[in-house]
Amino acid sequence: MPHLEPKARVHFRSLGCPKNQLDSEIMLGHLASHGYAIAEELDVADVVVINTCSFIESAREESIEAILEVADRKESGALRGLIVSGCLPQRYGAELAREMPEVDAFVGTGYITKIASILDAALAGKKGGIYVDAGRSHLYSENEPRMLIGPRHSAYIKIAEGCNRKCTFCAIPSIRGRFQSRSLESVVAEARQLAEMGAKEINLVSQDSTYWGKDRREADDTQKCLSDLLRALDTIDGLHWIRLLYAYPTSIREDLIDALASGKRVLPYVDVPLQHASDSILQAMQRGATETEQRRLIETLRARIPNLTLRTTFIVGFPGESDADFEKLCDFVREMRFDRAGVFQYSDEEGTAAFALGPKVPRKIARARQRELMRIQQEIMHEKIGQELGSEVEVLVDEVGRRPLGRLWSQAPEIDGQVFLHGSNLHTGQFVRAKITGVRNRVDLTAEVLKPV
Repeated sequence: MPHLEPKARVHFRSLGCPKNQLDSEIMLGHLASHGYAIAEELDVADVVVINTCSFIESAREESIEAILEVADRKESGALRGLIVSGCLPQRYGAELAREMPEVDAFVGTGYITKIASILDAALAGKKGGIYVDAGRSHLYSENEPRMLIGPRHSAYIKIAEGCNRKCTFCAIPSIRGRFQSRSLESVVAEARQLAEMGAKEINLVSQDSTYWGKDRREADDTQKCLSDLLRALDTIDGLHWIRLLYAYPTSIREDLIDALASGKRVLPYVDVPLQHASDSILQAMQRGATETEQRRLIETLRARIPNLTLRTTFIVGFPGESDADFEKLCDFVREMRFDRAGVFQYSDEEGTAAFALGPKVPRKIARARQRELMRIQQEIMHEKIGQELGSEVEVLVDEVGRRPLGRLWSQAPEIDGQVFLHGSNLHTGQFVRAKITGVRNRVDLTAEVLKPV
């Protein structure tokens, strides 16, 4: 059979969150199955696809910088094509097309499975195409081609798309559209496929994981809930760690807590974005919870889930946030002693309800508050992980080479730190027993490998 030359060599740059990474993996799968070769390095690529994020201002700036950098290569003749996909064109497609004529096509979140035909058209001379379905994103299935980015032993599964919440600071509903759940059967089938391909860890993601199934139950009262999904995944041989991310605080019910507490493979890891602790700010954010209710939730989770790791996120500098509001948040973090926490500055997003709110907090003050809250949390985390010193733990090896790296079950990929391993003859995806020997940079650990698990 004659060897077929690829249509073109395509290099991907995937920006933003794991949900965006998964969209990139779906697009890579479609391109590979339609005659395109995937180029790992930019220098050997004919075409570049930049999958963008536009959730907040800093993400938009990063996306624009990446586009302009590659656009210079295209203008010089080093590239045949440049495609921009994801949240940025979904939100600003027509505006971008006017300002960036060097981009051949702008592909929104509803058109990711059409990427091969869109690139075909661009290479055939159709320039400046805008492919956006307003208020709708593609909900992929287990039957679609997917090419994993990174090692095969750790993968993401997107269990739903979109969001129905009304948080005043968030542009996601206008970008990704209304909430759409995948079926239990579809998610379980994909998890089995990933396990057969060598995945040891899967991380369940969506914009609001605790809403999973609710949209389907509106039409079918036999539809399962999130705890049913976790229990079904918990039976899959080959998987070792199953981690649930993005649990909305007002939707964590008794059955979900039970599933997290009793899982064999499902980890006692709860990622619950609280965003603030001042009642006035929580109300302005339309989060649906008070500080007292959030405290009660944390107490319940810690009482009911053995060995719980609790992660959260906070926003500082929200319109109207006073010194007293911020101090209340700091006191809350000191008292609750979260295992992990991210702190973000408020981003004033056009089209959100908070955009019209005031008074605005000056950026200089917001940055200072972010640094202060991060300092408080880092001290707490440094103390907590310091308690691991001398203990023997199970570590998943993520990277090997001159300095092997791994993670504990309590460390989600990319956001919770890592373990610097001292050992030899290791391979990625392997579980080892190791002894914790030190703390590095307040968030990372060092460990001596003892033996394989």
